[in-house]
Amino acid sequence: MKRTLRQAVGNGGFTMIEVISVFVIIGIISAVAISKMSNTTAYDYSSQLEVIKGHLRLAQSRALGSGSPWGINFTSSTTYNLFNGTATTTAIQLLGEDNATVNLTKKKSALRITSAPQTITFDAYGSPGTATITVQTNAGNITVTENTGYIP
Repeated sequence: MKRTLRQAVGNGGFTMIEVISVFVIIGIISAVAISKMSNTTAYDYSSQLEVIKGHLRLAQSRALGSGSPWGINFTSSTTYNLFNGTATTTAIQLLGEDNATVNLTKKKSALRITSAPQTITFDAYGSPGTATITVQTNAGNITVTENTGYIP
């Protein structure tokens, strides 16, 4: 009985080829995973671009809610701020930020606003005016549609 049971189960070990092949597969998977984690520039660009879009939408909603102009002032390729009324240089702290002026360099972001200096002001109806405004960055453009203020 023991003899037939042992033959059915096997001797319970792995061959050297099986062990080496498992290590090779694990090595290939970890090399791919490490290469995906080491280059985060694309993720930085897309996430920071979405943050700027969110800040533009916040300025628009503040204008809609208060009945007075609000906007974003892109002062340089790495800094911008929220403002109220016509005082574009008086920075108001944005939600979730640690300073009134957002500094992309301090955030360790590689995103740059190539169309800076530029100011986008939303009126009491959330409109940026009668012209479509494009904020150009090194990761793509942000478009604010004329009259409606739609930001895709």
